[in-house]
Amino acid sequence: MSAVLNVLAVLFAGRGAMNLLKRFGMGSGFVFFGHLLPPDTLLAPLIGVAMILYGWGLWTRAGWAIPLGSAYAGFATVNLLLFPVFSVMPERIPMWAYAIYGVGGIALSWGSVWLLVRAKETEAA
Repeated sequence: MSAVLNVLAVLFAGRGAMNLLKRFGMGSGFVFFGHLLPPDTLLAPLIGVAMILYGWGLWTRAGWAIPLGSAYAGFATVNLLLFPVFSVMPERIPMWAYAIYGVGGIALSWGSVWLLVRAKETEAA
């Protein structure tokens, strides 16, 4: 479980760094509650910082990361579900591929919270 949490920590921090850099022309726009915003929105770096902090919390098994991870997982779930409703899917991405991406994103987001809770319970025992 420890190695999996470390991998997830690096993945979340890396994704957060990508959001942090969107404002500087790195990557595409930022999705907020299903709406695709331009890359220069201030929301991308704010969420990026939160994701980097969450990655640190996963790495260090910090209890404060559980509510942060839950909030992010909820945000990610809503974004993944609402994106095809409010935004036009690019033609190169079939809906079945987006569904796989969405299930994976939801599973990783909530799974990281679940693993951290389990690690904290094991630590307390």
